[in-house]
Amino acid sequence: MVYVWDGSMTTGIPRIDAQHQELLHKLNGLLAAMKARKGQEELANLIGFLGEYAVKHFSDEEAVMERRKCPLALTNKLGHQQFVRKFQNFKKRFETEGPTPSLVLELQKELCDWVIQHIKHVDTKLASVVNQSAP
Repeated sequence: MVYVWDGSMTTGIPRIDAQHQELLHKLNGLLAAMKARKGQEELANLIGFLGEYAVKHFSDEEAVMERRKCPLALTNKLGHQQFVRKFQNFKKRFETEGPTPSLVLELQKELCDWVIQHIKHVDTKLASVVNQSAP
């Protein structure tokens, strides 16, 4: 399965939308590399980069939501904390188990699907407040 950004994920903030697209691209790359049983070091590098990228994106997005006074800013922040916990658990499992089939499924269900749902149900609420305040 390949995760694709589409118009239903638009936040109204081009920079945030671009970050979402890149996040999905990175998740797809990690998923493909795990399915192809790439080397442990290559996968560890991808996981490390993805973790850092997600944290930076979350910080950017939370700041935008706060500035724009988005009503779901707190829900968004709590969701990001949940993702970080899931990602850290995923990373620990990877370090001990390697790219097992069950870990690939966890990546899909717990991380990739979570990102898609979060964007569609929380992040897109930014669109309703985009024109109410300065970026």
